[in-house]
Amino acid sequence: MRILQVTHYAPPHYGGIETAVGNLARWLARSGHTVRWLASHVGGKAREQHPGVEIVRVAAWNPLERHAVPYPLFSPRLIPEAAQLVRWADVVHGHGFLYQSTLLALAMAHRRGLPTVLTEHAGFVHYSRPIWNHLQRIAIHVLGRLAVALADAIIVHGTRTEKLIRQLAGPSKAIHHIPIGVDTEVFRPAAPREKSGLRYALGWDERPRALFVGRLVPRKGIEILLRALDPSYELVLCGRGDLPLPDRDGLRIYRSPDDLTLLKIYQASDLFVLLSHSEGAFPLAAQQALACGLPVIALYDPLYDSYVHPDVVRWVSPDPHEIREAILETARELTGPGGEEKRRKAREWACARLSLDHYGEQHLKLYESLLAGKGGRYERDGSAMSLLPRPAGGADLSGCSGSPES
Repeated sequence: MRILQVTHYAPPHYGGIETAVGNLARWLARSGHTVRWLASHVGGKAREQHPGVEIVRVAAWNPLERHAVPYPLFSPRLIPEAAQLVRWADVVHGHGFLYQSTLLALAMAHRRGLPTVLTEHAGFVHYSRPIWNHLQRIAIHVLGRLAVALADAIIVHGTRTEKLIRQLAGPSKAIHHIPIGVDTEVFRPAAPREKSGLRYALGWDERPRALFVGRLVPRKGIEILLRALDPSYELVLCGRGDLPLPDRDGLRIYRSPDDLTLLKIYQASDLFVLLSHSEGAFPLAAQQALACGLPVIALYDPLYDSYVHPDVVRWVSPDPHEIREAILETARELTGPGGEEKRRKAREWACARLSLDHYGEQHLKLYESLLAGKGGRYERDGSAMSLLPRPAGGADLSGCSGSPES
């Protein structure tokens, strides 16, 4: 099957959608299908070839990202590139119902009678500036409604987004709830000796590390995390964004780390903190943390209930004192006799409930169903490897048996 994935950004630009689509593209290629991926050219080469996956990047202007609004404005070159890719494809899958690339590709595919799929990852996102919220509501009413109409099937990852899509789509449109999947072969715990080596290479001392991975923007709760700082632990922030951050003891910042560095940071850390709001689902970064054996401390959101359990996530309120105490208590538990059990539970939960295999299989079944409904046929044409680098050496932890051996 020839599958066109369409997003606003692609790696090396870092974000949840880019990571989720990269995982899906890799899984589909491994399963014998061919993927082309259309996105904006805000990093990387204009064309990038991987086994079974080709990334096509179109020039774009990206002025709004400095305002924490991830919305590239594509050059006119998007039109011929999208047309060529749609003519090639058996199925067209757009991600994000407001983006120019998604709308154009879905419209072209719809006109040709190709199966069309839309994934809405976030729904309405609350910004601190009212103007962005106002413009977003208008865009959802116009562009979002159009994208929904052009899609034969819609995928969501959380109940909040599903409610919004249902309002736009009406009662008859097919909406599929597919939890995001994490690649548990890439994201895995480090063996104790390996972890010590990673911490030494990163220049970390013996203090516990509380990790946050995501866009460094206000809605991710960064200000609350800063107010929860304590000399007993170090807060590690990883992500993209121009949010001004203080130079303080107990705070370490990695802006836009590459994939391999990010993996090492996950494996070297002790726990993960998630204080964001307006998420469309339980964030992929938190799932990657669980896969690496990190317990998660998070603000409670009802839409997380279908993803995780209190055995692996500790819920907190947006109170800096409570968050500080939760981090310190969790760090103490991890050094005690029950620490290994907490890490094992986190890893096993990710493997059993949040696997990339389930994520990919659900997508493939949907593509095949839509293609069959339109009288289409396809042949498998190859296999592929990961787009993410595999770590060299270390323990063999690609399975889901939990804790690594010493």
